Amino acid sequence: MLDKVVFFLHVVRTGSISEAAKLNHISASAASRWLNELEASMGVSLLKRTTRKITLTQAGQRLFDRFSLIHTQIDDVFNEVQNLSSEDKGTIKIACTPLFAKHYLSQIIGEYLQFHPSINFVVLETAFEVDHVHDVDFAIRANATYRGFQDKDSLLVKRALLKEPLMACCSPHYIKKQGKPVVPDDLKNHQCLYATTLVGGNRWIFELDGEYSSVEIAQTVEADDSEILKNIALAGGGIAYLPLSLIKQELAQKTLVPLLENYVSSQFELNLYFKPRKYMPARCANFKDYLISRIPEIKQQQGHPHASTPSRTADMARSI
Repeated sequence: MLDKVVFFLHVVRTGSISEAAKLNHISASAASRWLNELEASMGVSLLKRTTRKITLTQAGQRLFDRFSLIHTQIDDVFNEVQNLSSEDKGTIKIACTPLFAKHYLSQIIGEYLQFHPSINFVVLETAFEVDHVHDVDFAIRANATYRGFQDKDSLLVKRALLKEPLMACCSPHYIKKQGKPVVPDDLKNHQCLYATTLVGGNRWIFELDGEYSSVEIAQTVEADDSEILKNIALAGGGIAYLPLSLIKQELAQKTLVPLLENYVSSQFELNLYFKPRKYMPARCANFKDYLISRIPEIKQQQGHPHASTPSRTADMARSI
């Protein structure tokens, strides 16, 4: 019964039976059966399901509100007990934006597993916010910010990992065909490529002499992976607003050209989010410290391929 109630929590938090099934490692058919069995055993309907959305009944809302708190307390008890062990073992669940997963997280996990083989990782590659924070240990999300930007209130602890400018860019072929925007308002008349998951989505912010221009760009392509947007821009499909490091090589080779260079762009930020637990499991605390320490070194290696940086993996080997 408890497994089914936890599964019900996952359905509500994700808004998807199939996503909740993945989190519980069960099939879609088993997922539907679990919900039916839970409702039958409680004698009430908990969810209203349509092809488009899932909504809670009054009974479902009551169960979700009451059991969410209990579930958090159960997690804290497990973490407290597990933390009594000096062994670094167990499962770490991470929800991560695709860009960071490909360029940083995959390398960091690969290194970490060499010296911590008892750790299991579950990586959910998603650019969307993970509101169901009880289902993951860490969330790594991308935001676009500007001077004076106010982050929304959150119950999570936020730790900045990377910051760099965003750059509006397009291919030379696009400029020949469509012309070059001179001021931000010109973007309204251009084909623009954007990521919904960045703050503002299709609203791009530029600054000149302390004055901000907020432009609602014309929607051409929406995607959640910055590298997809870059490839579309390279093919002449439109103007993209991308992290500078992602297009550095293309700018040098002039396969992409910068736009609106006299304006100060928004900042691209990658942030680590985690729950403020009194008893963070040793496996999570240790991995968090390693993750944070490795990012500057990997960034330096990527920016300067021949740079010599200390080997963190060697440091780990010596410490074990």
